[in-house]
Amino acid sequence: MRTLTRAQARAHDAHCIEVLGMPRLLLMENAASAVAREVLLVADRHVGEIVIVCGEGDNGGDGFAIARHLCAAGRSVRVATIGEPRGDAARTMAHIARSMGLPVTAFTPVEPPRAPGIVVDALLGTGCDRAVVGRHREAIEWMNGCGAPIVSVDLPSGIDADTGQPHGCAVRAALTVTFVAPKAGFEAAARWLGAVVVAGIGAPAPQ
Repeated sequence: MRTLTRAQARAHDAHCIEVLGMPRLLLMENAASAVAREVLLVADRHVGEIVIVCGEGDNGGDGFAIARHLCAAGRSVRVATIGEPRGDAARTMAHIARSMGLPVTAFTPVEPPRAPGIVVDALLGTGCDRAVVGRHREAIEWMNGCGAPIVSVDLPSGIDADTGQPHGCAVRAALTVTFVAPKAGFEAAARWLGAVVVAGIGAPAPQ
């Protein structure tokens, strides 16, 4: 199966938006729906609240939309945020989640979310290309240490999409739901990925 580098993944998104006319919000919704389906399969084997850890970028926007889908499916969910979302699509997804009354709190290592049944890692996406520090690092350390299975969105936070190497620290996922195609660094990152599911976002994969 073909793999995608960071640049190729960005180019595919740009093609969908600029050539096919698909709004970024639609791509985010399609991605979130695919992840939510996989999380529900995991949730059938684990009892407890689902905590979605959301970063500031599109990965975090996916996370807010995933939370909405899981809530609509009758699951108990909580969103823990690292900063406020950037970009119109991510902000829209966050606004919808908050308007639904979903519990959204800022992540803090002093008072982290109570022991979850499942964690969804929507912290950092393919754009991660530097050392993970500060609250992002603290959130990754909490996810790895909380004892719950982690489902990562597109790739485990902290992993470089091209090299597969961790940028100082990285999430150890039980399941990675990646979009369009595996990323170029996945072979090197195998011990961080867990099982891998490739999900479409409503547009053909690049040839």
